[in-house]
Amino acid sequence: MNAAQIHLALNHVPLFLALAGGIVLAIGLIQKNNSRISTALYLLVGGALLTIPVFFTGEGTEELVEELPGVTESLIGQHEDMAQIAFGIIIAAGVMSLATLFMKNKQVLFRSLSIVVLVLSLASFGAMAQTAHLGGQIRHTEIQSGTVAGSENEKNVKEKDDD
Repeated sequence: MNAAQIHLALNHVPLFLALAGGIVLAIGLIQKNNSRISTALYLLVGGALLTIPVFFTGEGTEELVEELPGVTESLIGQHEDMAQIAFGIIIAAGVMSLATLFMKNKQVLFRSLSIVVLVLSLASFGAMAQTAHLGGQIRHTEIQSGTVAGSENEKNVKEKDDD
């Protein structure tokens, strides 16, 4: 397996773990259910851990795709810049999640830290979603201009039907 295969195979997992962790955490906080809160914290730690190979295979992936037709350095640069921000946020969410798990016996601190983690998980989801979007633009030209792939072909078919 090369860097691009690893990068592509894993890149959406942390995104969805951040989202799932945030949702489960919010529900746990509303219900005052420490078991749900702990589950969410473990999801966020997992998301942070899985972000590490995604982040560090990005450079190898860049080396494989930068010379391909339609790939521009500016798109790669935007994706890379956003990836650095998203990486920092999800790692912070993971570290805070782990610290919060160690405070489970101190209820007031556990709940307060859980709220901080909720904010970080939502921020990491947003940053990672933007990173994924920018990464998708590198190879998926249909999302670069906001048009749907095949729309020109569909237009031509419709014009023939009208004749």
